[in-house]
Amino acid sequence: MDIDIDFSHASSWDERMPERMRWLRENAPVYWSEKTGVFILSRYDDVVHASKNHDEFCSGEGVLPGRMNAKIGMIDEDEPHHGEMRSLINRGFTPRMVRRWEEVFKRLTDETLDKIAAKGECDFVEDVAVPIPLILIAEMIGIRKEDRLRFHHWSDAMIAAQGNLDNPVITAAAGKAALEYYTYLVDIIADRRANPKDDLISILVRAKEDGVLVQHEAGRYRDNMGADTGVAHTDEQRAMSNDELIKMCVLLLVAGNETTRNGLSGAMQLLIENPDVQKRLAANPSLIPGAIEEMLRLVSPVLSFARTATRDTSLRGVPIAKGQKVLMIYGAANRDPEAFPEPDRLDIDRHPHHLAFGIGNHFCMGANLARMELRVALTEILRRLPDMRYAKNGPEFGSSALVRSVKHMHVRFTPERAD
Repeated sequence: MDIDIDFSHASSWDERMPERMRWLRENAPVYWSEKTGVFILSRYDDVVHASKNHDEFCSGEGVLPGRMNAKIGMIDEDEPHHGEMRSLINRGFTPRMVRRWEEVFKRLTDETLDKIAAKGECDFVEDVAVPIPLILIAEMIGIRKEDRLRFHHWSDAMIAAQGNLDNPVITAAAGKAALEYYTYLVDIIADRRANPKDDLISILVRAKEDGVLVQHEAGRYRDNMGADTGVAHTDEQRAMSNDELIKMCVLLLVAGNETTRNGLSGAMQLLIENPDVQKRLAANPSLIPGAIEEMLRLVSPVLSFARTATRDTSLRGVPIAKGQKVLMIYGAANRDPEAFPEPDRLDIDRHPHHLAFGIGNHFCMGANLARMELRVALTEILRRLPDMRYAKNGPEFGSSALVRSVKHMHVRFTPERAD
């Protein structure tokens, strides 16, 4: 088995990756990958250190794996700009907003299950895991109902490009999807300025309109005359530019759709492969929230993100020069036996402090929303279709260097009888 592969290429993330990660954890937990141009971090403590010490390992030089330096929005920002943007966007993820979206998500889940419950079989990915988080994030952003299929296409096309930059067909499709989505968002933003609604776009537009647009360049603040003030005006509210708002909507599309889709597919895979746990949760739904944390640990929907050393430093005695990148492999860290005894076993009583949502100042902003989605979906699935099992040979994986990509998972279950 080759250890030094291009971790930024989608084809590298195949069935051999778990074995490769075990070898790295045991033999080279801080490993220089010549083919990727980064240090690979596979131990829990090292990923935590790189995530929490943003003065030592920054995000501002790009978080995508490999030598690609493209910026994809707020997750590529350093402090203080990252914190300012995050405080604005958090307005859309308050407990009140999450409770409101839970009602919507419960309805979407019921409607989705209604379509398959009497059939006795389905493709769990295409029929369940794809539509419910996709429709929810579409409603949150303000995508019109008639445009949801386009929304799905844009999401799939853009995420496919990561790890496939050498494929001109895939990258061209991603570029076309991005342009169409950007253009669509410009129209949505203009509409919400004139006709605000109770959705995330309206909240962010109001944050911009009510605040003072601060020009941010190379970590510096500028006044209205363009002079560098060096510090933030603490008595003024910050707001995002239109470009940042659009980037945030792109990030929401991917983070709010792809990761939940693959998290739900992975959770169902674990339940099917652990029928005793499946029966236990169906009999006692109060255990589902705790079980979700363990399933997130094992699934780890986001594969990796990078950080850049801001100064000469070291990890486990391995020198890392200023400007060199580290690639944090979340799935490897979440199966580190030093952090989790018997790490490959599903133990719903474990209550792990996992890294599926990251840690530190870039902790996933939508974590509570994702947890709600998984809790509601699994509760309803186990209530209505408690004996779900594989109809074929298990999940079929796609290729991605960014997210765990499940394309199909054919399942059978006892058909639900009409009342």
